Amino acid sequence: MPHSRSPRLWGTFSASGGVGTTTITLHLARIATRLGQRVLIVESDTRAPLREILGAVPPFWEEYRRANALVKAQALPQQLRAGFALLTRRSSAPISEEIFTQFCTLAGENFDLVLFDNPHHRFPSMNTIFVAENTLPSLIGLTALAGELKPKLVIINKHSARIKKRAALEGFVTDAKIFTLPRSQDLHLALGFGVLRKLSSQNEQRVTDIAREILR
Repeated sequence: MPHSRSPRLWGTFSASGGVGTTTITLHLARIATRLGQRVLIVESDTRAPLREILGAVPPFWEEYRRANALVKAQALPQQLRAGFALLTRRSSAPISEEIFTQFCTLAGENFDLVLFDNPHHRFPSMNTIFVAENTLPSLIGLTALAGELKPKLVIINKHSARIKKRAALEGFVTDAKIFTLPRSQDLHLALGFGVLRKLSSQNEQRVTDIAREILR
């Protein structure tokens, strides 16, 4: 059912693989669902890890491309066992920017929160989250992307107080709110049968804080 307020569309970006973007996106979706929100994850990554992890069901991006028509509300992804919905892909074929834009418009009208995991296209009202490991290569990569994507939030994943890199972030993310997630095994992508690895109480609280921030 469409809602009347402005849609919450958030894209999570990283400069390299393996920094935890997908894991954090999944936990944000889980927690936002627990907070009573209708949540959709949109995956455009050609590797499509969520397709297998969560046991995705149609529709997939390819259905919209083959139809070559406006996306219809009745064709939106449905809630999975995890509690939220997922749109993913079956192949590495490119996603049309036109279809992507049409889908974003409809999704924003029918879900309370739409999370895009490293999207290939941008949508004008999409807010941006950067995810970086607390390592020099990861921070350098985000520095290169910051001017173009202008993040609203930055998450430093696998953070260690012994590695003094936060100052490097503050030099270019002047308007973004920064969250840190402590280095922990539970921040690695590990799921089975559609169930996420349980977070430590400390990380659960921090990801909940981030979820509340993006739902404001």
